[in-house]
Amino acid sequence: MSTITDRDRSIELGKNFNIEGIPTLVVLSPTCEKITSDGVEEVHAASNKALEAWSQGKRLFWSREAREGEFVWKDVTCNLCYMNPLIGSHHGCTQKRCRFDLCETCLPNNKHEHSLVEYLIPKKTYPLEKLFKSVPYLLNPNSDEKIETKTLWENDVKSVGFYFSAHWCPPCRGFTPILAELYKEIQATSHGFRIVFISCDRDEESFKNYHSEMPWPAVPLHAGDLLKSYFQFSGIPSLFILSSDGTVLSSRGRSDVSSKGIEALKTWARGEKLPSPSPDEYQWSHVLCDGCNMSPLIGQRYCCLTCGNYDLCSACEKKGHEHPLERVPQPNDDDD
Repeated sequence: MSTITDRDRSIELGKNFNIEGIPTLVVLSPTCEKITSDGVEEVHAASNKALEAWSQGKRLFWSREAREGEFVWKDVTCNLCYMNPLIGSHHGCTQKRCRFDLCETCLPNNKHEHSLVEYLIPKKTYPLEKLFKSVPYLLNPNSDEKIETKTLWENDVKSVGFYFSAHWCPPCRGFTPILAELYKEIQATSHGFRIVFISCDRDEESFKNYHSEMPWPAVPLHAGDLLKSYFQFSGIPSLFILSSDGTVLSSRGRSDVSSKGIEALKTWARGEKLPSPSPDEYQWSHVLCDGCNMSPLIGQRYCCLTCGNYDLCSACEKKGHEHPLERVPQPNDDDD
């Protein structure tokens, strides 16, 4: 006779409730109807109010349908009305110790100790002045000099690269010297392309030491939160190229530099986009082939929906896999 262990029961419950990570708190009614699966997040938002809502058979979080043109801020909660996800205009505090966000309706009732800023809507085109509105100044890589942000796009600059990187990240440490040498090379013949560093470092010392290795200015540490939210990158290093009017020329700058070298920078210095790579040339940023460990995976990509987070390059796909594989369509720049 088989025995159901606590581990078996835990696994089965996890499947029933579609648990993707821990900690997760699922709250049920006395009749076993699910009240919420966001229990952890609701406790963090307002523990007493969450418990009161659950005792009444209600969840703390609520939301509504997004109207045309409104952005859905996933995993963002309004601290006053507890709308989650937050819909429409998003205002928040950029102080590191604060996690304070408001929807447009609750903004007039704001009594937060710090001033709030309006977050930029991802994939919406903004002029560079608007993108840098929350950045007080830029830092010179070779001194403590503070530089006006507008100098980044003045004097007939055609495009600006937004470089997200960190000292603690090994791939960043490998890519930065390559990018720096190419940048110095293009600056010797053209000033149409600039780069600005937005750090993902955790402390000031690491930020300063890492920035000293770069020939371009940087946003002060912790002053780039709105830019990080706007670009919504999935990993570092990430390099986004915007034209002088804010149009995205490339959201795959790292892959472009790795495959095209100086030609990529020359193209951006003219304010132009690179031709889309062929299926065999496409680099899947932050994706590893689980067969041969090619990183990043280059060429056609196949994934196993059964295994989950399992990818193969075309060469490894031909060797076969225990489950069916699906080819992942090559995204365009707007999809990245």
